[in-house]
Amino acid sequence: MKIGILGIQGDIEEHEEMIRKINHTPKRIRTVDDLNDIDALIIPGGESTTMGKLMVKYGFMDSLKNSDLPILGTCAGMVLLSKGTGKKQPLLELMDITIKRNAYGSQRESFETEINLDGIVVNAVFIRAPLVDKILKNNVEIIAKEGDNIVGVRQGKYMAIAFHPELSEDGYKIYEYFLKKCLV
Repeated sequence: MKIGILGIQGDIEEHEEMIRKINHTPKRIRTVDDLNDIDALIIPGGESTTMGKLMVKYGFMDSLKNSDLPILGTCAGMVLLSKGTGKKQPLLELMDITIKRNAYGSQRESFETEINLDGIVVNAVFIRAPLVDKILKNNVEIIAKEGDNIVGVRQGKYMAIAFHPELSEDGYKIYEYFLKKCLV
């Protein structure tokens, strides 16, 4: 399969390496036309407000809202998939969740911990991470928690996680899970 990584900001190269590790082909997505040639999309971490503005500017918001592509949002990607953050910012609004941005604090409060994602134990890297503030409909499945905090959800062909799987040795398991559960 060909898996796209939105290439406007974030850890693009690291996501590409993980896609290769699970024997699929990564493709850096820089234009809306690039979306036509992929089976799924990853929206990486970065700064969600800036990413959202760039997605509007380059036409990604409308294209993705009207697309059938399965999407994995990591960190800022989780924010962008949500219905709201309590701040005015461009969002895809594809998942029935609201997000608390930077819930774990600043860059200095970044940390790593083991989490259980729907039965898969992985090392999770949290960097200025968000968390799910509210689940708005019962069709959203909680797939990962860090303590009492919801840090992973799935809704149909969409999956959002608060951490960076591309930065841990066993992060490839998250991509395998996404492709297995969200490509329908």
